[in-house]
Order: sequence, then structure tokens, then C-alpha cells
Amino acid sequence: DEIKASVLKHKAEHDPLTGLINREAFNQIKEVLSDTAEPVAYLIIDIDFFKSVNDKYGHPTGDLVLKKIADILGEQFRNTDYVARIGGDEFAVIMTKYGDTPEIIIQRKIETINRMLQNTGDGLPKVSLSVGVAISTMGYNVKLEEQADKALYHVKQGGRCNCSFYTLERA
Repeated sequence: DEIKASVLKHKAEHDPLTGLINREAFNQIKEVLSDTAEPVAYLIIDIDFFKSVNDKYGHPTGDLVLKKIADILGEQFRNTDYVARIGGDEFAVIMTKYGDTPEIIIQRKIETINRMLQNTGDGLPKVSLSVGVAISTMGYNVKLEEQADKALYHVKQGGRCNCSFYTLERA
């Protein structure tokens, strides 16, 4: 019964396709982190032109691309970070415990991930990610999502395949 309960809990909290935590579990994590005074970085991650992957190669290939991205995100972020699939082709990450230079760390991670996604050695189509980032010094708050969204919009306006950080000048 204990094993059954644990399996059910895992199913309830994880996306069946990618194995990442789902939106519901991610929302619970956000709630917990809103009660903390530690810094967090909130990343909204969009797959550039994902619809065209599904249109051109079909949904089974699209699913493989989603799995590949989920695997790479899981490898590139640490187990102290929370990586989630929050919708169709949308992912999000909350990073904690990252030291003094989160911008540099995040920029490097996204560049590495985008390089990996350009490698088609696995037979899958090339894709790239656009990422909007907002940083809070005092835990999670709802403004972070809005700010990360604005930063994401900025990346998309600037040609995609990159990440952008929310700053007050861009608000």
C-alpha cells in the first residue's frame, strides 16, 4: 500500500510524457518558496516555433523533442532547482541556492542547452529555446511570473534562441 501511494503521488505530481514535475506540483513549490527569504530565479522557457515541428514532423516526433528538452533541462539544472513542464511546449524552472552571479550561470546554461538542441545527431529536428528570467532576493512572489513573461517577450522580439533578464528599464 505504501508503494501504491508513492506511485500515485508521483503520477499526480509529474507530467506523464516528460517525467518532469507538472503545473500543479510546481504551484505547490511556488507556494512553499513564497514563505522563504532566500533568493530565487524564475525562468519561463518556450520552445521556438514548436508548432511547426508538430506540423512538419508529426506529434510523435514533437513528443520526442519535448522529452529531449526535458532530459536536457534535467541534466543542466541541479537537483536543488525545480524543473517543470507547465503546458504544451512551455517549461519553467525555479532556481535556488545559486550564489552571487545568477545571470552569468543562467546565461551559460541556456547557451549550452541551445547548443545541445542544435545537435541533430539523434535524428530529431533542430529546435531552440527562448527564456525569460526574473530574480527575487526574497523568495517567490507572483510578480516574478509577470516579469519573466516580459523578459521572454523581449527575447522573442529580439530573434529568439536566447534568454533575457527582467530589468526595471524594460518594465
